Amino acid sequence: MDYLNKGILVQATMEMAKRRKGNAFCPTEVLKWIYPTDWQSFLEEEYKAVNWLHQKGCIALEDEGNSLSKSLMEEGNKIKLGGNTVGF
Repeated sequence: MDYLNKGILVQATMEMAKRRKGNAFCPTEVLKWIYPTDWQSFLEEEYKAVNWLHQKGCIALEDEGNSLSKSLMEEGNKIKLGGNTVGF
């Protein structure tokens, strides 16, 4: 699966998900990692990256430890590595 043309946020989100090895984390952690001083300016773009990755099955969405079947990331949700990571 080719995600390299999807931008730095998709790549960084997948990298953090791999490093977390199945542990859920907030997408804002990705932003704080790569844009430490102005991470809030990139929230919308990160949510788009998360939604794309979730749609492809690469990451899973969680809310307070419960898996979510919905397709759109919302504030307060966490993410973790999904089942479809072949090629990542």
